[in-house]
Amino acid sequence: MQHNNDYSRKMDGVSFDGATFNGVANFQGDNNTQSFQSGLDNQTEKLFTALIEEIKKLPDADEINDNLEDLSKIKEAAASKNKERMIKFFKRLSSVIQVSAAGVDLAKNLGILALL
Repeated sequence: MQHNNDYSRKMDGVSFDGATFNGVANFQGDNNTQSFQSGLDNQTEKLFTALIEEIKKLPDADEINDNLEDLSKIKEAAASKNKERMIKFFKRLSSVIQVSAAGVDLAKNLGILALL
């Protein structure tokens, strides 16, 4: 049985510059950073972040988790421009979150406020 040396995972001289990966690309290693681009503009991302902060203020941990899961579904739907799904999961958010300034701002930004 051969043991790996310190260089067993090195990919010296290999570049992924300009490469396109489809699906969920997962590279493991010692010194890499991965990020996921949602396809949403900066303003929309900021509104999602503001709503997350509002959700974290809720008193019940289960309610926080439920609202964060629903918000994640809203974000996925927004990235795919699926208004029906955005509305479905927005309505599942706590009423306190829906009517918060951050909630109303996000609904306006997504173009679903009048549909709620």
